[in-house]
Amino acid sequence: MSDVFPTAVILLATILLFTHYIQKGMGGMSTPLRQFGMFLLNKAAGPATALFQDKEGSGAKTWMQTGVFWLVLAGVGGFLSAWHNYDPVALDSLSNVGWSYDDGSALTYFNEVAMTTALFAILLGGALVAHTRATGSNLASEANASLIAMAWTAQALVGLVLCTLDHWDWITYGATQMALYGLVSAMLVMSLLVNSLITLGNRGNSPISVPSWFLILGLLTLLFSRVSKALGELIGLTGTVWIADVIAFGWVPLALMFAVGYHVLSHVTGHPIWSGSLTKASMLLLFVTIPPFFLGESSNADSFTQSIGAILVTVGLFPVFAASTNMIATIRGNASAVFDSPGATAAAAGALLLPLFALLSYFTGLNVMVGDGSLANAAATVNHAFLYVVGGLFALSALFHSYPLAAGKTLTGSAGAASWLVIGGGLLSTVLFLMGDWSQNALVEAGIEESSAGINGFALAGAFAFYGVTIGFIMAGNSVVRTLLAGKLKPSTMTKQSDISTYNLVEGSTSIRDLLGRGVGLDTTLVIGESEEEVEGGSTLIEVSATLHNDSVDEFPVSFDEDLVTLTKWLCGRGTTTAQFFAWADVDKSGEIDMFELSNALKVADIADLPPWGIEDLVKVMDINSDGRLNLPELDIALLNIRNTLGIEFIPFEEEAEESEEEAEEEAEEVEEPEEEEAEETSSVPSKSELNKMKKAELVDLAKSMDLSSSGTKADLIGRITKA
Repeated sequence: MSDVFPTAVILLATILLFTHYIQKGMGGMSTPLRQFGMFLLNKAAGPATALFQDKEGSGAKTWMQTGVFWLVLAGVGGFLSAWHNYDPVALDSLSNVGWSYDDGSALTYFNEVAMTTALFAILLGGALVAHTRATGSNLASEANASLIAMAWTAQALVGLVLCTLDHWDWITYGATQMALYGLVSAMLVMSLLVNSLITLGNRGNSPISVPSWFLILGLLTLLFSRVSKALGELIGLTGTVWIADVIAFGWVPLALMFAVGYHVLSHVTGHPIWSGSLTKASMLLLFVTIPPFFLGESSNADSFTQSIGAILVTVGLFPVFAASTNMIATIRGNASAVFDSPGATAAAAGALLLPLFALLSYFTGLNVMVGDGSLANAAATVNHAFLYVVGGLFALSALFHSYPLAAGKTLTGSAGAASWLVIGGGLLSTVLFLMGDWSQNALVEAGIEESSAGINGFALAGAFAFYGVTIGFIMAGNSVVRTLLAGKLKPSTMTKQSDISTYNLVEGSTSIRDLLGRGVGLDTTLVIGESEEEVEGGSTLIEVSATLHNDSVDEFPVSFDEDLVTLTKWLCGRGTTTAQFFAWADVDKSGEIDMFELSNALKVADIADLPPWGIEDLVKVMDINSDGRLNLPELDIALLNIRNTLGIEFIPFEEEAEESEEEAEEEAEEVEEPEEEEAEETSSVPSKSELNKMKKAELVDLAKSMDLSSSGTKADLIGRITKA
């Protein structure tokens, strides 16, 4: 496994470069890359993308709906596998219809594929909801996200069918097929990553939120995992394949769990994430260590590599503990809201159980990784329980909280009962299965024959307890269907307002950027002080014990786009109303001005000649409904705000003409012979391009100095001056 270290170095360099450019941007390449990414999302797939809606939240909703399908299959398969451990011949009665049951390994593989697919789909959907809410915009392409969700389900089904039909001969040519399969998955992940990155660009100058970081880093590492595993299988790099499995089964699920957990608990409690330090620890350490879950045997590695791996597994407990502690502490002060929300209850339970399963996986997994492997059966049980219990709870959290947000409907069904069934059934079945495994190991070590005879009771009771998990998953699926079909509609929640209503500041120092990164928004109430006072509802208020001095600040400066200010002055100076300008600019009479029409109007009026990305930024300033086009109310609100704020006077056309004529008559009566110096100055007439850049007041003065009429529009003045 000498290829482990080069692969790790390449992975670390990839993450560092990625995070650097995400924060700093790509400079002048940002706009071309964005346009190319939108082309890949909307055009590269051909007419397939047009089959799906591009409505708000439809992409995340499709991912969670496909995940529910796999979740129910995994729940049923998990119960069958548990029952088979108790009675190996229970399913032999189906042999007369062609069922050929083996030792249980096929069903175990099916459950692993179904549950990992379900978790990825549901948690990804929940993370996308958190991502779009943090950026204040829809996904760059909701339709493409839905298309990729269906393609992901299709690839999982194809893989299971090919395995069932024995079309994949892993010994002879399985590596080639695995590599091809991995590259197809990598293309799908790449599409998700591009979609998320373009959406991230819509956040403006706001810092990247914690769920968004976990989402994009999870997708990046999953892409690296798929590509590196494909190359490792083709070339025979076992260390590279091992790292790819660590990423796929450790980093990615945990990153998506953290993204969902942080968002759900923060939203429900109304409090920001408790500790910024623990947040950074859970993020940074997760992607540089080895999580304790699904550890494989490293017998081909030398002792030094095994020692480094064991150290990284040990350090890998820290991000798990940090994230769990952070999520639990976020509940503090508003626990009642958590218990009232089925989604938050599931997330809180998952956060509480995660350290327990991490410790169990740590001891059993290290025994498999660098030990004698005597605890392999217990390690498999813990990994199985981690997927179904901890992963299942975070999946229910996304279904019961994020799915209603994406669908725009209220949650319907027995969601609370489903959460408690998974909590109780998952815990009890895990304890019973582990008791059976340890009893089995003790009997084998003692050399007692028929060692399974005395532990069937654990298998039977464990299978019965696991039935609660299966029923919980089925009830969760029923709740999602009922929410989709019968849930009451609620207003759109896609807004840049913070989910945090009140934030308590204590002694110490902080920054506005740090507060924004922890979920505080512009409308969040900041409570400053030290002492705490309990109020009704379980919330906590902190009395103000500090004085905020703002004596030197009279007003906050308001800045507007320079081109919009110029347009406002141009219209007011001409006596042209916003409605008249809108009707003139709306060439196709569609009732909306698109970016091309606005660009052409500004160019013809000699106001600005902006590139496409400049026009896009200008439209975003006025585009209230974020549809990429301007209607009359949006344009009128923006220009009227500039007029009122800057005090720009609107002069009607007739009044302007009368005033100009009166001024011209007065000037004609009071004409005096210009001095020689003035004559020399006016003898040099500016060019037409220079005149276009001048304001109307300057043109009036110039016309008067040239003994020309100063009435009429700006174009009339320029015509007289150039002909003089």
